[in-house]
Amino acid sequence: MKSPKLKKTLLVLFTASLLIAIVSGADLASDRETLLILRNTVGGRTRSWNVSETNPCLWPGVSCQNERVTSLRLPGMGLAGNLPIGLGNLTELQILSLRFNLLTGPIPSDFSKLVSLRNLYLQNNFLSGEVPEFVFGLQNLTRLSLAHNNFSGEVSSSFNKLTRLDTLSLEQNRFTGSVPDLNVPPLHVFNVSFNNLTGPIPSRFSRLDISAFTGNELCGSPLKIPCPGNNDRNKKNGLSGGAIAGIVIGCVFGFVLILVLLVFLCRKRSKSDSDNVAHAKSVDVENGAGDGGVSNSGSGLASASVSASGVSLQKSLVFVGNVTRKFSLEDLLRASAEVLGKGTFGTAYKAALEMGVTVAVKRLKDVTASEKEFKEKMEEVGKLVHENLVPLRGYYYSRDEKLVVYDYMPMGSLSALLHANNGTGRTPLNWETRSTIALGAAQGIAYLHSQSPTSSHGNIKSSNILLTKSYESRVSDFGLAYLALPTATPNRVSGYRAPEVTDTRKVSQKADVYSFGIMLLELLTGKAPTHSTLNDEGVDLPRWVQSIIQDEWNTDVFDMELLRYQNVEDEMVKLLQLALECTAQYPDKRPSMDVVVRLIGEICHSSNVKEQEEIIEES
Repeated sequence: MKSPKLKKTLLVLFTASLLIAIVSGADLASDRETLLILRNTVGGRTRSWNVSETNPCLWPGVSCQNERVTSLRLPGMGLAGNLPIGLGNLTELQILSLRFNLLTGPIPSDFSKLVSLRNLYLQNNFLSGEVPEFVFGLQNLTRLSLAHNNFSGEVSSSFNKLTRLDTLSLEQNRFTGSVPDLNVPPLHVFNVSFNNLTGPIPSRFSRLDISAFTGNELCGSPLKIPCPGNNDRNKKNGLSGGAIAGIVIGCVFGFVLILVLLVFLCRKRSKSDSDNVAHAKSVDVENGAGDGGVSNSGSGLASASVSASGVSLQKSLVFVGNVTRKFSLEDLLRASAEVLGKGTFGTAYKAALEMGVTVAVKRLKDVTASEKEFKEKMEEVGKLVHENLVPLRGYYYSRDEKLVVYDYMPMGSLSALLHANNGTGRTPLNWETRSTIALGAAQGIAYLHSQSPTSSHGNIKSSNILLTKSYESRVSDFGLAYLALPTATPNRVSGYRAPEVTDTRKVSQKADVYSFGIMLLELLTGKAPTHSTLNDEGVDLPRWVQSIIQDEWNTDVFDMELLRYQNVEDEMVKLLQLALECTAQYPDKRPSMDVVVRLIGEICHSSNVKEQEEIIEES
């Protein structure tokens, strides 16, 4: 028989557990009400949430732990308008991603209650106002992206209060003033480009790439623009003739010393390279690469591609941008490799290095550019940084081989997802995924076009739209059209090529728009264009679509997998009409990529307005 004391203890424990269950249930219910406020205010594709479902953790984009909402990811969902007060009630939220929407106004004041927030992604909206002071109180923030908005005011030195900050993206806004000397733990990503900033760049940022500061009136390293005052200071101090003579003599002596050291190192390297070549050959023999055949998964990259052509290890890989883990050409040759595909400009390989890094390597063919032109183009491409572009990490140039190294994209290409195995045995792509891919690809191409009036991609097709694990699109192969002639299979890209293009090295921005329109039609219809790399039974997509809809509108034009999403049929129709505008026969009839990006956003926004009107009528 239990003692009274034990009974009392058990009663207390039971009561406490019951209270915890009630409170946690109330918290989840409160989180659900907060999400419904967001849905009713900014709409978009959150309207597809099943409001009859009491558990918000089952809604798309919502993740939970311990009966609380901890992650809210709604990128490219057509959210429009001002963010409502109330999101601060999601006090356990750790990740908030609202990027690539049509949000306006300031950051709501009750964000100050999101004390658990670690990642905040608000880029590519129309948010405005100054960065509120309460943001600097979110001590757990590690990644903060406010890029591509209309934020103004100064870049506050209060960012120093965020002691865990790793990423700070503020580019493409309206910030004024100077760049503060932020002494938080070294930022791996920091970007304030294309604002209205002035003055010197703090010395601690000299290690960053110049792309982090371009588009302002800044001076100092890494921009290599001298700051006013340094020259005046030298003039004021004045150097005597003796001092100048001493400097000259010292420079000459130093030059001679460096020359002697270079001769010594070259002799030493020559012997080392001989040893390396011998070692590389032994690797080829071990991997059975004597015939230079394409490797299977697991064999070395040397056997898969470059060694059979006699790559000389006397030159090394050249890295571009902020590469945290560098490796040698020999490391790359020893990597376990598999063929990813053969494209217009060469063959791509997945290379798994022994150091645990996986990269994509493209072996270029028919490069017509000189070594100087090749290096200049690679350095130019390496400076193009956008979240919808596949980052270039490095390149290699020799007389016999030209290699480019990129980040590896685990989900492969859009083409493979749409057409692999003729569509059998693959995961269907829903409307949300397809529209997000279209928006991301458009953003990446529009960024390329923004670099100059003549800059273009030159080879847009579904196999060059690569995907991350979360199906976010990354545009690849930009810049290569200017370096190489197409391989002996030009028909592989003819289904995407604008009718006015005769030289693939001279593709206009409007020709890029045409190719993007073909890709949109491919995304909506599920059909491959003529001479696709993965489907020899391709069709002339613009002509086929016109033939289907010329008499009267027919939903048969859409991929069967999309017909189940009847609530977004209007959006699909509008996107199809936009694709047809992009594929107009005459270039001046096609929209620019900036307009395409805006129209894709407006398609989502118009759907949101319509749904709000329907709710008002129902109420």
